[in-house]
Amino acid sequence: MSQEVAAIYTGILEQVVRLEKSKKELSKQILISKDNIKKLDLVYKFLGYELNKHQLFEQAAVIALSNKEKFVINHLGCLYEPFGNGELIDQIRKEIAYTKRFMQVTEKARSEKDSTSFTERRMVQEISKFVLAQCRIYMQLHI
Repeated sequence: MSQEVAAIYTGILEQVVRLEKSKKELSKQILISKDNIKKLDLVYKFLGYELNKHQLFEQAAVIALSNKEKFVINHLGCLYEPFGNGELIDQIRKEIAYTKRFMQVTEKARSEKDSTSFTERRMVQEISKFVLAQCRIYMQLHI
């Protein structure tokens, strides 16, 4: 592996670790929050960290693919393997698109609560459940 790609990938991994630590700290706040409005704000912030992580991995994938760095490609492939089959960059971009959509619906529920449809409210409920489940997992991790 070239030193430049290794340095860039190491830097990206360090940024991801910082994001993961922030998500763990935020998880505690989400789990203890009783106020639904505040909890929704925290869920939105959590999704923002998740989006940043996927965008960093997208940058790493583009660099690795353009430099044909098998180690980085394989490492990222292991991280995204549970998300389905297909090209690595496509899998990462799907996760980015899903996270952006989750954030859009959550933002609408935060700012335009009265104009959200039944489907959007249900979607926000499911997104919140998903984030709460992730928060419980983060609280068990030793990051």
